[in-house]
Order: sequence, then C-alpha cells, then structure tokens
Amino acid sequence: MGKELLRIATRKSELAMTQTRLVADRLVACAKALGEDVTYELVSMTTEGDRRLDKSLASFDGKGVFIKELEVALLEGRADIAVHSLKDMPAQVLPEFKLAAVLEREDPRDAFISKGGAKGIKFMDLPAGARVGTGSIRRVVQLKALRPDLEYVPIRGNIQTRLAKLAELDGVVLAAAGLKRMGLAERVTEYFSVEQVLPASGQGILAIETLSETLSDNCHCEGDSPKQSLSKLLASVNHAETFGIALAEMSFLKALNAGCQFPVASHADIVPAGDASHSAVLKMRGIYWHESTRRLLQACIQMEIPSTAGDDWFNAQGEALAAQVKVQMG
Repeated sequence: MGKELLRIATRKSELAMTQTRLVADRLVACAKALGEDVTYELVSMTTEGDRRLDKSLASFDGKGVFIKELEVALLEGRADIAVHSLKDMPAQVLPEFKLAAVLEREDPRDAFISKGGAKGIKFMDLPAGARVGTGSIRRVVQLKALRPDLEYVPIRGNIQTRLAKLAELDGVVLAAAGLKRMGLAERVTEYFSVEQVLPASGQGILAIETLSETLSDNCHCEGDSPKQSLSKLLASVNHAETFGIALAEMSFLKALNAGCQFPVASHADIVPAGDASHSAVLKMRGIYWHESTRRLLQACIQMEIPSTAGDDWFNAQGEALAAQVKVQMG
C-alpha cells in the first residue's frame, strides 16, 4: 500500500514548528513499528495569542488563545490532529475535542538568562533595581518572593524576540523545555528549582489533540477502521506516566477555574518504587496567588499510586490539591 498522509495543525512560530516535527517524527516511527507507512504535512497557522503581542496573556478574555485556530482546523477537516504545548491548553477541553496523547515530559523548569549566558550574573546576584523580563504573572509573583527589590518587565514574543530583549534588560526568564528543544541550552545562566519557581501546569509536555469522536480518515491499518487505526497510533506514541501527570496538573487548574494566563500553577512528579514491595508515589505541589489578600497560597500532596490507577485517579489528585488551596482562601 502507498503512504498515508497525516495532517498536523500547528502554530507558525519556529518553536511550535520544531516541537510539532518532534511529535510528527515520533508518530512516523511508531507507525512503522505497527507496519504502517505514514508521512505527514504540517498545517501551520497564526493564533490570536500570536497576533496580539501588544496584550498581556492575563488581559485576554477566555482561555485557549494559542489553540482556537488549530481546533477550528480539526472541526473543518483541514487537519487530523493538532499539536500544542500542554500549558497553552485550557484546563477543561471542549467536549468536541480530546487530549489523545502526550510525549514524555522535557525539563519542566524555568530558566534564567542574563548577559553572558552560562557565565552571566545569576538571578540572586543581580544588583537591586535590575530589570528582569517575563510575560508570566505566575513567574512574577514567585520571583518577587525571591527578589522583591528587582523590577519585572512584561515581555512577549517568540524565544528569539525575548532573548533579544537582553540588549535592554538585565535578564529574562523562559521555559527550559523550549530552549532545549531549540538547541539554546548554552544560553542558560541557571535553572530555577521547582521549589524556587513552580512551573506552569503542563510545562514541558507536548500534547496531541483530536476530535473527541470522529477521528481522521488517514493513517489506517489494513483491517482497521480509520478511527481505530489513528487511536492505535496515538496510543503507541503516548507516554503513560506523563499522561497521568498531565491529567493531575490540568485537573488542579480546572478545579480552580484557572488557565495559563492566571498566577496559578501545579507540578506533579512520579517517584519510582524502590523495590517490588513498594508502590510508586505521586508528589504534587500547587500555588495560587490570592489577589484580595496579596498572598501566595501553597499546598502539596503525596500519594502512593495504586496498581489500578487510571485517568480518574490522577484527576482526583489534582482536585484534592485544589481543595487544599480553597480551604486557605477562607
């Protein structure tokens, strides 16, 4: 049989295209292992979040400003799947769509870049009044807790645009995952630990979104329906441990009715079992900036993962963490 074409919706930015090709190449490799001959086509587009660089993320009404156009492409049949950074997705996916698979998580931490890169001045060594650029309120509220004497300057744009701001700033803060995927890790001065700056929920995770019911007619294995064949392919590329983490982190946001533009974050990690007599453990931390009291609320949970744990179990952990935060709200 000839090659089957898989159409993949993606944002046009260089980072998005690079990340989508990572997903696409993994899909092609997994298809080959399944006996399929698959090729792909990138359906690139500019989203509202990309066009309106004059607005801060917090000023957008609603959620999903980086994914709406890609979802329209799915609905209109112009794409079979869409690839997103999970942290750009709304906490609650619309019923027409489905989070179908995720790749193994890249480094979830935030990175600090100052002039001089790896040899530059570290964040805690900056002089008082130094100017640090970031477009994230989540980062700002946590950085202020570490260095309230610095000036935090809002910046937006692609990685290259934000790195170029070093000409006028003393440092910028970006996601480590994007820098590493773009081959820019040598520019990093230092990485913030998750205890210093909790990453955005879903940070470092690449997500594949599909229509919830009617899947693509492409990439079908002989004897399978189109829906079954694409489902099989996406299941083969899905990283189960990261998928559970993704569900927990996004359910935390959903329980607090928050998204990527809010100063709210959660980070989950799975600690493997030391031996056969113990279970792996899910460790999860969350923060919420309570504007009315000007307090950064924090909570954490640690739970053994039962052998029967499924999607509902991971969702429940995110909800339990959010419940701790809600208690602190009063």
